[in-house]
Parts: sequence; C-alpha cells; structure tokens
Amino acid sequence: MNRHAAPRGGIIRTFAAAAKAELIETLNAQDRAARALIWATIVTCLGAGLNYAVAAIYFSTVIGLSAAQIGTGLACAGVAGIGGGYLGGHVAARIGSRRTLVLSLPVLGLVICAYVLATDMVAFTVLASAVSVLRYANTTARATMIASGFSGPERVQLRARMRVVTNVATGAGVLLAGIVLAFGTTPALKAAIVAVGVLTALSALPLMSRQAGARFVDHQAAPAHAAGESAAPDRGRSPFADVRYLTLSLLVGVNAIYFTLLDFGIPLWVSQHTHAPVALISVLLASNTVVIVLLQVAASKGTDEVRLAGRSAFRGAALIAAACALCALTGGLGAVLASGLLLVAVVSMSAGEAYSEAGAWGLTMELADPRNQARYQGVAEMAYAAGQTLGPLAFAATAIAHGGWGWAMLAVMFLACGAGLHLLARNAVAPGTPPLQPTPEPVSPAN
Repeated sequence: MNRHAAPRGGIIRTFAAAAKAELIETLNAQDRAARALIWATIVTCLGAGLNYAVAAIYFSTVIGLSAAQIGTGLACAGVAGIGGGYLGGHVAARIGSRRTLVLSLPVLGLVICAYVLATDMVAFTVLASAVSVLRYANTTARATMIASGFSGPERVQLRARMRVVTNVATGAGVLLAGIVLAFGTTPALKAAIVAVGVLTALSALPLMSRQAGARFVDHQAAPAHAAGESAAPDRGRSPFADVRYLTLSLLVGVNAIYFTLLDFGIPLWVSQHTHAPVALISVLLASNTVVIVLLQVAASKGTDEVRLAGRSAFRGAALIAAACALCALTGGLGAVLASGLLLVAVVSMSAGEAYSEAGAWGLTMELADPRNQARYQGVAEMAYAAGQTLGPLAFAATAIAHGGWGWAMLAVMFLACGAGLHLLARNAVAPGTPPLQPTPEPVSPAN
C-alpha cells in the first residue's frame, strides 16, 4: 500500500503545485488593466458560485415555487438572455464597454437582491429574466473590452486566464454556500441572496481604476455634424450583413450546448441511467475545474491566428465527441467500471472544452470587423446564450430519450460543428482573402 501511496501523493502534489502556480501568475498579471478585469471577474464569479448552490433551494423553499414553475421561469429567462447578449454589444458600441460594465453591474446587483421581495412565479420570472439580460449584456461587454483593448496573443491569453479564475472563484462561492446550506433557514438563504447581489455590485470597483480607464477607452456615438463638417467616422459593417460571421456564430452557439452536458446532462445521466454512485457527480465536476485550471492557458496559445484557432476548435470538438462515446458505454456497466469510464469521459470533455473555447475566442475576435467589435461580440454572445438555453432540451431529446444512440447523436453534432469551424477558418485565410483593417475608435471629448 505504501509503495503505491507515494506516487499517487506525488502526482496530486504536482497537479496542485501546477494549478497554484497558474493561478498566482494569473492574479499577478503584469498588465494592470488586465489585472483589474481579472479581479472584477473573480468577485462576480464568487457571487455566481454562491448563487448556483442556493438559488434553486431559495426559489423552492422560500418563494414556494414548484420544480415546473422554476423550470418555466428559467426557460423564459434563458430566452431573454439571448437578447441581452446583443443588447450589451449595442450599448457598448454607444457608450463604451468599460462604462457599460461599471453602470450595469450595480444594477444587476440590485435586481438580484430584489429576489428577497419576490412572492410568486410572476415576480420570479420577471426578475430572473432581468438578471439573464443583464448577465449576458455584461458578458458581451467583457468580451468587447478584451477584443478592443488588446490585440494578438494578448486577447486569447487574457480570456484563458479569466476562464481559469472563473472556475476557481465559482468553486469558492459554492464552498461558501455550504455554510449557508448548513443552516438552511429562511434568514440564512435571504442573506445569501443579498450577498450575491452585493458581490455583483462591488465587482464594478476594480474597473473604475485609472489603469482600466486608460486601456479600455470609453467612447460614445459620434455627434451630429453641421453642414460642411467632416462625416462621422466609419462604424464598420453590421454583423448581420456578414454571412461568414453569422455562420461562425451559429456553429459556436450549437457547440455551446456542451456546457449543459456538465451542469445538467452528466448529473442526470449518472443519477438516473448508470450504476455509478451519485457522490461521483461532485468528483466529476471538480475534475472539470482542475483540468480547466491546468490546461486552458496552454490550449489558447496560438489561437490568435485564425487557422490555428480553427484547428483548436476541431480538436476540442473531437475530444468532446470522444467523451460522448464513452458516456454511451456506461449505461449497462457495473458501478466501478462505469465510474472509471465517466471520469475518463469528463477529463476528455474538459480538455475538449479548453480547446473549443480557445478556438472560439480566437475566431470570434479575429474574424470580427475591428471597427465594430462591440456589436460583433454581441452576436457571438447571442449564439452562446441560445446554445446554453437549448442545451437541456437537446440533451433530453438525445441521451435521455435514446440512451447510447442519443450520445452518438451528440457526438456527431459536436464533430460536425468542429469540422465546420475548421473549414471556415481555412477559407477565411485562403489566398486572396482581404483582411479587415481597423480604424481608430472615437474617444469621448474631455470633460
């Protein structure tokens, strides 16, 4: 026993040391503007993790909603979030991405706090929809800040590091929720909801720093011009007139169904369709966090080049498809073998997530018209929102309804999306394809 314990302990310590080093390097980013955005994301995700763990219990036990009512309300919120993604891009194009976040995060915090006043399904649905709109708008604004404030490898590297801290901070929030759930009282649950709102509002503070203001220049719509004055600056093409970008967004959106496999699909599959112990679910979700922390930054290297981003997207899709194939085999296996295959599947799925996301970031930023990044990122976030909203339905119609064959359908879908992104990237850099040229963004007049 001792002979085998030491290597296992050494492996665990190696992984822990690597994860710690990656996290420390991320938190101490040399670029102060990037550090401000990272810390703002940490505070937001700390609240999000707390919310994930207590929200459903709060809605059911305090507000008194049934599972069907909660599901219906969240479905409405998901649909509203699709519009929120584009709304965030539209507002960011008008007033600037940093200003959009600084103004909207406190509003989002107040709306979250308002959950404590909800007493019925109507109020819950309205608030959940408002929260969804604001959250996706904020996600678009963050993506626009990175796309407009950085260039080349810096952009995908920063998004990768933000992905790392998102996973860690969300996990920390879930752990904090354990204290609340240990009490389980109405006052404790209400206090947790208020804490989520306060953390969300406070996450705007790092973005108010002088360094963030200097890097993420807030701009506004060009003023009307009098006769004889120069015309308004070129705002670039509309993303809705860019067939290539719309195709890219569609593929990225379908691929985003992946996220519901971990949050919704895997827990449901393990608990209802395999002999694996339910306690394994927490191990599987934790392994996803570990893989992302260790691999995400490395997976993003080079994806600022369109061709390499396409390859990364295909590699990620292939890994996710392989994970689906492994999951398809677990339905009729014993507890031990099913547990082992599920762990391998989730590690493959998580590695696929890292490569897929890195490829998608590179493609959605590099193939956007640099004169209109805000609206382009808004379209991309609309696609993400749609994919995550439809994800549970897609999983129910495939794996839940048809078992192993359903998992095979999902594998083919992910492979097709990855192949489509790879082909799109190759065509985008084909000889003779004219590159998009950026133009300076208008700057707000001095006060």
